[in-house]
Amino acid sequence: MTSTGIEPLVALRRHAADAPWALGELAALADTLLESAGHGPPRATSERTVRFYVGRGVVRPPFGRGPGSTWGYPHLVELLAARLAQEAGESLDAVGARRRALDDAALERYAVDRLGAVPVDLPPPAASDAAPAGAAWQRYPVTDGLELHLAADHPLVGDPRRLGALIARLAREAASPAPES
Repeated sequence: MTSTGIEPLVALRRHAADAPWALGELAALADTLLESAGHGPPRATSERTVRFYVGRGVVRPPFGRGPGSTWGYPHLVELLAARLAQEAGESLDAVGARRRALDDAALERYAVDRLGAVPVDLPPPAASDAAPAGAAWQRYPVTDGLELHLAADHPLVGDPRRLGALIARLAREAASPAPES
């Protein structure tokens, strides 16, 4: 379970409903998920990197061709698995061989196991019962006993990637031992 009480596999699968993505969106989402799980890549994943991965057999080709091509949940899983394996020092040949050897479910489990038990998705916001009269608030669970409250019109509410990264940082900070005084 993650610190938000969501199984990492379930949390990752929530992103399938957001597909399809453009190439830049896929790369940015993968980087956001990696960062929120504490696996930030040394550099952002570029569109060129993803196309290189396709050429090497690390990620399957997109749906369609040209500028209208789209990327789905299987591509996200493959990209996460590749970035995590490279972080662990594996070669692209080994990563591509694993992708070809495993079915989608096994590769998904491989990626989730390496992401770790941290929030990898935003929990659905809950309506707050503590909102002042006339104000609308959103509540986001961070860990047991810790919630983030945002006014409904706060800019982060409309930016799930930044909000997810903030919640992940808060969860990591809350899990860290307090400094000795």
